[in-house]
Amino acid sequence: MEDVMERTSPRAGKRLHDVAQVPHSMRQEAQARWGVNVEFSAARENGRYTGPVFVSDEHVAQRVGEKSVVFHRRSQIDFATSEALQKRHDTNRLNDANLSIRYEGDMAKSYFHDPQRAVIEEMFGRIKKTADERFGDTPQGKTFASQLDEVKEVMIERYREAKNRQFEQRTGQAQQRPTEPQERQHKPLER
Repeated sequence: MEDVMERTSPRAGKRLHDVAQVPHSMRQEAQARWGVNVEFSAARENGRYTGPVFVSDEHVAQRVGEKSVVFHRRSQIDFATSEALQKRHDTNRLNDANLSIRYEGDMAKSYFHDPQRAVIEEMFGRIKKTADERFGDTPQGKTFASQLDEVKEVMIERYREAKNRQFEQRTGQAQQRPTEPQERQHKPLER
C-alpha cells in the first residue's frame, strides 16, 4: 500500500533505497512502536512525509499513516532548518518528534511539524480558496481575505500562548517534584 503523501504527490519519483537495506532490528522496532501490520517503504525522490519519527545511526523511521512507515537515510536529511532541530539531532533526541521531511531530488530538509497548527493553516487555506472562487479579485474579496489572515494570526497566537502555558505548568510541576520527597523525609510521623 502506498502512503498518502506518495499518492497525492505527482512529483514523487523513484525509491531512494531498498527497505531490505534497513537493519532488521530497526524494522522490528517500527513494528513494536506502531503495530505488526504496518507496511514499510523507502522514501522517494521529491517525496513529502509528515509524522512521528525514531532514529538509528543511519536511518530515520517515520510513521506517515495508520499502517504505513517510511524509512529515510539519515545522511540524506538536512536537520539544520532550525537551531532547536539541529540540537536535537546532534544530541540524538529526535525520537517521537513530529517532523515534516521534504525531498528535493534525493536530498531532504526536515522541519518540526505541529499537527494542530497545521489544521488551523489548512482550515483557513480552504476558506480562503472558497472565498477567492466566490468573490474573485474584487474589493470585497480582498477585504475578506485580509480579515481571514488577521483572524488566522490571532488563532495561531492564542494556540501558541496556550502551548506555552501548558509547558510552563509542566516544567513548574517538574521543578516542584524533586523537593516534595525531601520535605516528606524531614517531617515527623504523626501518630
